[in-house]
Amino acid sequence: MQNSTRALSFSVAMSIPLAAVGEGFFEDASFKVLNRNFYMTQDYRNGDGITNPQNGENKSRNSEWAHGVIATFQSGFTPGVVGFGLDVRGLYGVKLDGGNGLVGNGTCCSGLIPRRGYNYDGKPKDEFGKIDVALKMRLFENTELRYGDHHIKSPVLYSSDTRLLPQSFRGTLFNNTSIRGLTLQGGKLESSSERAATAHNGDLGTAYGGRFKESDDFVYVGADYRFNDRLAVKLHHGKLDDIWNQTALYVDWTQPLAESLSLNAGFKYFRTRDTGKSLLGDIDNDSWSAHVGLTAGAHAFTLTHTRIDKDSPFDYVYNTWDFFLNTGSQISDFNNPNERTWMFRYDYDFAAVGLPGLSFITRYVRGTDIDGRHVGPGYAAYQGIRDGRHWERDFWVTYAVQEGPAKDLSFTILQATHRVGGGHTAEANIDELRLILEYPLNLL
Repeated sequence: MQNSTRALSFSVAMSIPLAAVGEGFFEDASFKVLNRNFYMTQDYRNGDGITNPQNGENKSRNSEWAHGVIATFQSGFTPGVVGFGLDVRGLYGVKLDGGNGLVGNGTCCSGLIPRRGYNYDGKPKDEFGKIDVALKMRLFENTELRYGDHHIKSPVLYSSDTRLLPQSFRGTLFNNTSIRGLTLQGGKLESSSERAATAHNGDLGTAYGGRFKESDDFVYVGADYRFNDRLAVKLHHGKLDDIWNQTALYVDWTQPLAESLSLNAGFKYFRTRDTGKSLLGDIDNDSWSAHVGLTAGAHAFTLTHTRIDKDSPFDYVYNTWDFFLNTGSQISDFNNPNERTWMFRYDYDFAAVGLPGLSFITRYVRGTDIDGRHVGPGYAAYQGIRDGRHWERDFWVTYAVQEGPAKDLSFTILQATHRVGGGHTAEANIDELRLILEYPLNLL
């Protein structure tokens, strides 16, 4: 375990008062273990590939198989107006298959298995792990303060859990629910621990610009308000030190039309501007996405349009992920400079034919008008693109056991095909397959 983690664990343990062993701390606690078995392969087509960071060799295929165990203890709070608690999450992964020639670059391609050495530039690890620890304090039943390692859920910062082990951020958070229907949150995060990292205190940065040692923190604040069971709004703002200010507005509305028939519509908008030292150069980006959907019994149909305006991609904090705009997909974000994107999605719930727990999703996404002639130096990969275009097709199938000893055991198949054209050299032609088996256990 890294020295930083030891120091944090010790300080947190010493901060819990003796009353922590009393009523509330253990009575309201939970202990869960998630076993996750993950296989992922990427086949690059039409001459595309990725570089092995250990020896510089160009590869046309990645293939990784690993098993992860995520054990999470969440305490309750000690009694009183001010209560204390402790959350601890242990994360452990073991490589089942994947040699130096097949494991990705250790970050995102594929990124199940980390590589030895600084910046993931060495050989793949056979086993790896880390511990996330957070001290928490509750005030007046409706306000929480936390310090330690967190899994953030905000439109401007959403910890990724799309690989073997989840990402975390270290810093201070608050959450308040004193007004009915309104949730306030925010915090200051000073470092990250990536999806394939084996330690904390990683540099902050952006998905398209990389990490920066000069960027000291990410500060954000947000408000989520649910008017009723049909209308919800989110407004969040974040500042990535010396890189950007970013504001996000989400609106989601559902209208029942008849029994088993409903209409859904939503809008997402992001405003991003450079700030401070402007480590990525001038950024003046407005991006938005709107969708309309119809659910009829077991069927759901969704049509979405996304626009990336101005001469930079719609960027977000490094390695985070939650489909920030509605056309973000399995392989591509569809966030390129000046891009115009359409997506059609179809969902089917097999419970309608007597197979509860089985669901199917297919999506077709097409992006055009990618133009990077005027991007800044931080996004140089786009500078040669004039009229880029690409498309992606996804097939996703999930089954979760509904009852019996294996209840909640789930199996997911994710297949995607991505093709580029029009000189769009910033992305690759890829066929990707992910097989994920998960078994959650509630032990407390």
